Amino acid sequence: MNTKQKLARVINHKSLIANHSHLGISMKVFFTPLLLIALTLSSSLSFAIVSPTPESKIQKQNNSGTIQIGWQDLQGKVAPYYDPFRELTQKQIYNLSIYGRVVELQKTLPNRVTEKMIKMGEEAKSKLIADKVDIEGLFAQREIIVAKRRKAAMATNSLLINRQIQISGYLLALEFNEGLVTEFLLVPTVGACSHKPVPAANQLILVKTKQAFEARSPYVPIRVTGTLQSNQQNKNLNLVDGNKQIQMAYFIDDGMVTEL
Repeated sequence: MNTKQKLARVINHKSLIANHSHLGISMKVFFTPLLLIALTLSSSLSFAIVSPTPESKIQKQNNSGTIQIGWQDLQGKVAPYYDPFRELTQKQIYNLSIYGRVVELQKTLPNRVTEKMIKMGEEAKSKLIADKVDIEGLFAQREIIVAKRRKAAMATNSLLINRQIQISGYLLALEFNEGLVTEFLLVPTVGACSHKPVPAANQLILVKTKQAFEARSPYVPIRVTGTLQSNQQNKNLNLVDGNKQIQMAYFIDDGMVTEL
């Protein structure tokens, strides 16, 4: 999913993007730290902070010593904190991003700022003021919140490291060899990382298998058994609209895969 598609998904109002094409500047110019909060962090870190996945279901399986877990169990403990951005509506986040970028451009690239852009920024500001949004207060908090969300996204569960676990999810292949897969991402939901937001790093597991697995379709539902390791790394994911760097916090080597 590219930047425009992500923005359309967050705002759920595609005309907001289309209506700005006349400004003569790519919407990527408006991709600011505030918008990163709204898109990259707010969406992907929702797994790390307000997880839609099932509640914890850690349980021993018979006498094998294998622990069956759910996705929430992968989240590490982080100190609670107040996040003012979560109180904003989607349109407020959008307006805050637009206004913030116009202000930034006026400081850094003033020759790129048009009258129409200034007008758009002022309109966004007026809407925020009407909604009684503390614009300057949010600007001051953005880097702090970004850092805290990133920390939450990377936090792993130390109780599960080097333990034999079993977890169900969906296979997202990194490479194919005649339809066979030996290395893939295990993701919690269908569409994650492609046409849906990238989950938090602690909601992604890089899996290498003992035997090649036949992936007959994207996002095959599977169950993986193996030793869970904490291994923060990035992998390149090839998509139709380009490549994407995916960050993950967990790794399973020589995993056993069962299709569900």
